Order: sequence, then structure tokens, then C-alpha cells
Amino acid sequence: MGYQINVLILAVCFPLFFSCENPAPGTNQSSTPELDSLLAELEQEEIPAPPVIEPSPAPIEDTDSESPAKITLQDDSKYSKTFLNKLSYSGLANEFELADSLLIVEKLDTFVFPMELPENEWTNFIAVKGGYTLSLDVARLNFSTLGFNYELRKGNQTIDQINGEAHINTGFFLGSESDEDPQTGASYFCDEYTFEKQNCYFAIRLGNDEGIRKVKIIKDCESGKYDIALEDCPVLLEK
Repeated sequence: MGYQINVLILAVCFPLFFSCENPAPGTNQSSTPELDSLLAELEQEEIPAPPVIEPSPAPIEDTDSESPAKITLQDDSKYSKTFLNKLSYSGLANEFELADSLLIVEKLDTFVFPMELPENEWTNFIAVKGGYTLSLDVARLNFSTLGFNYELRKGNQTIDQINGEAHINTGFFLGSESDEDPQTGASYFCDEYTFEKQNCYFAIRLGNDEGIRKVKIIKDCESGKYDIALEDCPVLLEK
């Protein structure tokens, strides 16, 4: 009797088990009203397309370079090559003519190079400030260039020195610079000559104050040691 009951139970449960494992087509056993509603909303939403990333444009190189000005010379030995090169690319004019001490711009205006110092004669300028002595030996080598030797001394010891050739500012003909003598409070006109080498900038500002030649200097080097700003520099007077 017990055996017959077991067979009957298996006969009833087996079709039910089979139907659970293999649901009828079109029947979603896990579906609920809430889930159906959520799926319907998702189907109606528009999924945004991924952004289009455009490549950055390649940098445009500036192929336009300023053409050098035309320079006519009677004697190129009377001007430094550095000055002539800077003048040619200064952009201040399209044509220059140099004749001894004269600079002719665009065949219209004529200017004279400064000749405050005699040519090939060394002159010493000196100043004392805060226990330091500033000494500058300078000579005019030609119409555009000064040779110089600068020393900073503490007592009898030279603690800083720089020498070379300084070239007049290419825009000198546009107008002179102006410096002030802190001792007198008076201003005077001057011309600036510059030297640049090995990350070091050195400027000589040479002027004339009612017949007295005066110099102020600027020193600005990468090391920063013993640099001199224009406003801090005393006036160096001719020794």
C-alpha cells in the first residue's frame, strides 16, 4: 500500500516540477506590475549619444618673419657688427645709411652718433657708496660701441668684475634717455650702451650735465650677486 502511495505522489509532482523548469512560451515568471512599469519608462527614455571628441587643431606656426632693413655703409669698420645686426632687425625703419658719425633714416632724417668720449682713449669714472667703490674704465671704440672694464671693490679687494663691449641702443636717434643725480637733484640727458653675455645684462648710461660727464650703470645677472638697479646706482664721475 505504501508503495502505491509513493508512486502516486511522484506521478502528480513530476509534471508540476517539469512545468516549473520550463515555463510556457510568452510567460514571464519574474515579472511584476512594478517591474513592467519601470521597463516601459526606460524604453521611452532617450539614451544620449556619447560625446564626439574632436582632435585639437595643430598649432599654426608664424611663418611671417620681419624682413631686415636695408643698410648702406661707407665704412663698416666704424660700427660694430652687433649694432648693425640689431639696427637691421630693429623694425624702426626700412632703410638706413651710415656715413661716419651720421645716421640717415629713410633718406629723410639725419642724426649724429653721440661722441661724448674721445675715440680710443680710456677714461675712468668712479663713485663710492656704502663702503664700496664702483670703478668703470671706458673708451669709445667706434661710433656705435664702447669698450669697458667695471670693478666693484671693497677696500683694496676687487669683489666683482665684468668687461667687454657695450653697444648703443638702436633707437638712440628717437631721443635721449634721462637720469637724475641724487646729489644735486638735477636731471640730465644720457645715452645707453648695453652688453649682454652669459645670462648677464650690463648697461652704461653716459651723459653730460652742464659740461660734467656722468655715468650710471645697471647690472642684472642670473646669479643676482652684486646686481645694481638704476635707482640705486650712484653717479660715477670722471676721475
